[in-house]
Amino acid sequence: MKKAVGIIAEYNPFHNGHAYQIEQSKKLTKADVAVVLMSGDFVQRGTPALFSKHERANMALLGGADIVLELPGSYACSSAEYFAKGGVGIFHALNCIEFLSFGSESGSLESCRCIAEILREEPNSYQQELKKSLKQGLSFPSARKAALKTYCQRHSLALDENFLDQPNNILGIEYCKALLALNSSIKPVTIERKGSSYHSTDLSSLYPSASAIRTALKETTSAEKISGSETVLSSLSTAQPQPVWNYMQKLLIRDTLIEENDFSLLLKYQLMQHTPETLCQYADLSPDLSRRIYRQLNKFASFSQFVSLLKTKELTYTRISRGLLHALLGITPAMENLTPSYVRLLGFRRENSDFLRIMQKNSQIPIITKGADYKKALDSSACGVFEKDLFLSDLYESVKSTKKQTAFVNDLQKPPVIL
Repeated sequence: MKKAVGIIAEYNPFHNGHAYQIEQSKKLTKADVAVVLMSGDFVQRGTPALFSKHERANMALLGGADIVLELPGSYACSSAEYFAKGGVGIFHALNCIEFLSFGSESGSLESCRCIAEILREEPNSYQQELKKSLKQGLSFPSARKAALKTYCQRHSLALDENFLDQPNNILGIEYCKALLALNSSIKPVTIERKGSSYHSTDLSSLYPSASAIRTALKETTSAEKISGSETVLSSLSTAQPQPVWNYMQKLLIRDTLIEENDFSLLLKYQLMQHTPETLCQYADLSPDLSRRIYRQLNKFASFSQFVSLLKTKELTYTRISRGLLHALLGITPAMENLTPSYVRLLGFRRENSDFLRIMQKNSQIPIITKGADYKKALDSSACGVFEKDLFLSDLYESVKSTKKQTAFVNDLQKPPVIL
């Protein structure tokens, strides 16, 4: 049987670093197939993706992926813990993924595993440090970071000073923790991140970040600007594998991008229906943040403006954006904690149709290859979860079709991408 390596990703949008990770992952593990589990139309930063899930699946296949599956929205829009828990849970249930590959700033699998074991076991001395940090008024992520650093120092565990400050390292820890929780046979491997840092907006590197590409794209949001900006075109064309850039260029000429502010009115409408008490039902909306949202609602001008208005020293921009997106989409903590009950196929390369059949045979959860047939494959509970994902994608498509003045296409009518 072919050997498979799994990658959990967003590809918002796909770039050279992603292609490098796929290539190196297959080389390191000697895998025949790279199976990507990709976020749908909304992403972990608490925003809609710039391009739809089927467009990004196409980019992934052009960039080296063999099979692309959809990570359900309740996980894709969540914090690192639930993002990893959902993704790892799906790969574990597929029962044919031998390796999980993730990028990290450190390139150290041992450090990720070590911290994951501490968080999984939560020894008493770590718990005491965590409580102490929380009492000092630190946010939970900051308190956890401080407690981990102190614990490692006291137990003479080697840890780079900046290890816990890097977003890909943090996600790597959560992947390892999720694998431990499942006692999974999947082996984790990590590929050291190349080029620009996660938040860098420098496009000059051979491996620029997705943030840099998004920033450049947003500065040239119309077809006229795209065609007239040779500098941006030149930079973007070297930031992605050529087939991916050729495809994305066609999208840019034909379309405009989808951004969080396209959902501003929908978000305000949703928030206006709530009190501080009812807002708390949504994931990442604490009582304090819910009260702050309610008090500041009269100053709402746009999605991004409102996030900036709500930002405090304790609450990051991403945390607030994610909480507001959860309110907009109706995502609750209970939904984040659900055990994966299905996975949907977004695309594949024809030469790997044999492995797709193996996946379908071995998987402990249904693989939905044709959306319209979901009721035949899923029980009533899983149908409810799937229909929530349909709603998210149809909401995205509604905003997209209105903005671009194109015909609305129901998510069930969209077939998998086949290259």
